[in-house]
Amino acid sequence: MYLYTDIATLLIMALSNIQVLEVDDWNNIQDQLNKFSHWPGYVFRGQANATWLLEPTLSRVLKLIKEENMNELIRTHLHNFRLDIRGRRGNNPRPLSDNDLWALGQHYGLYTPLLDWTKSPWVALYFSLVYPEEKDGNKRVLWALHTPDIENINIALTSKSKDKSFRVELIEPTIDDNSRLVNQNGLFTKVNYENDIEKWVSEGPDVGNWITLYKIIFPDSLRQRLLLSLNLMNIN
Repeated sequence: MYLYTDIATLLIMALSNIQVLEVDDWNNIQDQLNKFSHWPGYVFRGQANATWLLEPTLSRVLKLIKEENMNELIRTHLHNFRLDIRGRRGNNPRPLSDNDLWALGQHYGLYTPLLDWTKSPWVALYFSLVYPEEKDGNKRVLWALHTPDIENINIALTSKSKDKSFRVELIEPTIDDNSRLVNQNGLFTKVNYENDIEKWVSEGPDVGNWITLYKIIFPDSLRQRLLLSLNLMNIN
């Protein structure tokens, strides 16, 4: 069951940039995800717990650290990774930009300011399910972000606060070192360590008769059924 009844109701409710939907069975999830084939510009991310923020691993770990100059710490962290991969990228590797380096690090488990997204809602759904949760009653979540709104929100927030750290950057790496990223139709958002995507969207301007960020929540009890259905779609 949806929190709204039809598309007309959805448009009326589009007074905020964020829409939270709770669905309770496979058919409703399938219906909702199929709608995105008619709504271009969205990218998707699945998470195993609906309470988790849309924040990258680097943000999470920096919350545990007391450091006056966080930006310098982040620069040192990236520089050390750049040094560590010397000689490990084959012969005559091309130079990497900072964003490409972060993307490579993300692939190998480095704490980074990047969040993984995919252009496929079904792949994102799979990643919301891949890890079992021990806690009974847990709810999982699929996020959908409308990427054409990113620059407009960045401009509005930067103009309002003059703080460029509140920007979100969409990154589609050009490196060849990560075939899995290509196979998953993947890309990244990059956010400042003090920020998260949901907070950023909520503080941005209304963008029109559409939703910038969907949060689609569903119960953990559907996990096995959804994994079986995705396996039939060759998503595993």
